Amino acid sequence: KQWYQRRVAITGVLASESSLKHFVDEAYKVILANGGEPEPMDTSSGPSEPQPEEDSDLSPLFFQPDKAGFYSPRTAHNSPERINCYRNIGRFIGLCLLHNHILPLPLCRHVLKIIIGKKISWHDLAFFDSVLYENLRQLVIDAEQNPGQIEKYELTFELEGEDGRGPIELVPNGASISVTAANVYDYVRLYTKQKLIGSARPALRAINEGVSDVIPRTSLAGLTAEDLRLMLNGSGEISVELLKQITQFNNEAGPNEPQEKITKFKKWFWSLVERMSVAEKQELVYFWTSSPALPATEEGFQPVPSITIRPVSDHQLPTANTCISRLYIPLYSSKSVLKTKLLIAIKTEGFGFV
Repeated sequence: KQWYQRRVAITGVLASESSLKHFVDEAYKVILANGGEPEPMDTSSGPSEPQPEEDSDLSPLFFQPDKAGFYSPRTAHNSPERINCYRNIGRFIGLCLLHNHILPLPLCRHVLKIIIGKKISWHDLAFFDSVLYENLRQLVIDAEQNPGQIEKYELTFELEGEDGRGPIELVPNGASISVTAANVYDYVRLYTKQKLIGSARPALRAINEGVSDVIPRTSLAGLTAEDLRLMLNGSGEISVELLKQITQFNNEAGPNEPQEKITKFKKWFWSLVERMSVAEKQELVYFWTSSPALPATEEGFQPVPSITIRPVSDHQLPTANTCISRLYIPLYSSKSVLKTKLLIAIKTEGFGFV
């Protein structure tokens, strides 16, 4: 009953799909906000505000450990306010799952496994830091093939601290315990646990609790990390055939425009989309729906994408209302004009709301 009351309270604030999209998009900007390029200093208004330190509570909440496009919580001082931010992010994740909405934040594999309650293995390190994973894998191979050589690396169960922190002992008195062929597996396991969880444990726990505030833990039972990623982030491969099947067209070109011209215009559009590069297809879907990917299933399209054909005009660009996943495209005079105008529109940063 308490879980249901929490769900009603949270979803009541986000009563409509458009509101949910708005809040998720705004949250995404806040989550990844890192200050960007520094603002030009206004010498007339006194000194500029100091930039946050990397491990301060004002630093970005997430970072890309392997620069592969996946995000993990950034360790910091873990103040109650910062931990509460992570719990709210977990609630947004739960809301995205509840409403079949794409989450524009691809999370690292170990974060997904924590959300679904699965045990983390050292192979998850490959999705976090591929270079470190390969180094540890080679260490294990060396220990198996040349047991006596591993001690030449002079490794111990103590790691150097990150971001100016002191040394971290993987086990009590770890600085005095050498890594040998006999304990190398323990070393790799503990190293992985420290690297993936370590001081980020409070943030990961808060995200998990936030998800549970919205949906029950049992609803994620049986899922794999890959299943959850597909549900949250959709398919990175834009299926034109799927778009064709579900897209609805509205004809507002005028009563004097023959149906044959409208039909030809639709063929022009899909022909151009089919010939787009992967990046251009993602830009089109993002311009159209505010999401860079397609949902995992047809049921995830809420609302269903639509295209409204406007009266003839070669001077106007296509516009979009992302809240209802609708494109507005003038009935251009030729396929080449349609291609030029569409590519210009999807490569802009803003959206044209109609």
